[in-house]
Amino acid sequence: MQLIAGATGYIGGLLADRLLADEREVRCLARDPGRAGGRLEGCEVVRGDVLERPSLDSALEGVDTAYYLVHSMGRGGDSDFEER
Repeated sequence: MQLIAGATGYIGGLLADRLLADEREVRCLARDPGRAGGRLEGCEVVRGDVLERPSLDSALEGVDTAYYLVHSMGRGGDSDFEER
């Protein structure tokens, strides 16, 4: 079983398609499974959040490989990076 956290995003959706094409079992962790629409057809979609340990533990049950493709939009801007 493969787990994708961030499957409702662009890269996560492409990865899910590829894994399914390779006949892998795919579980997708999504905060809002409804956001996926029909894009994750063939996947087991589970509701959860990577920041909530119980839902993450549950999603990881029986998983051999996990992909973390969650984009975190943090506060701050370019001022947080050293200018070169």
